[in-house]
Amino acid sequence: TKPLMEWFWDHYIDAADRTDPRASPLRAQSLAGLPPATVITAEFDPLRDEGNAYAAAMAAAGVEVTHLPARGHTHISVPMVDVMISAAPIRQQMAEAIQSFFPSTVPA
Repeated sequence: TKPLMEWFWDHYIDAADRTDPRASPLRAQSLAGLPPATVITAEFDPLRDEGNAYAAAMAAAGVEVTHLPARGHTHISVPMVDVMISAAPIRQQMAEAIQSFFPSTVPA
């Protein structure tokens, strides 16, 4: 509900700072130059639409972005290891994305 989302906002950041792009990246003047990103959006998440918009805005700004929609999932269900077995492939993709962000330090 809107009141519940406002309650979370109130615990996350002060009202005066909510337009800061570090808290609300879609408010940034430009997203160009951001590092590669992977955005996971859960189907039943009140933040899904914002996540979808963020992934689209980064792509439009030329940022290398992978958007993984987590169909059938809620806001916090993807990281629930051994509870949400259907999220295992998404967690694997998340791990692969994190690994791809760092160059290998093992000599060839």
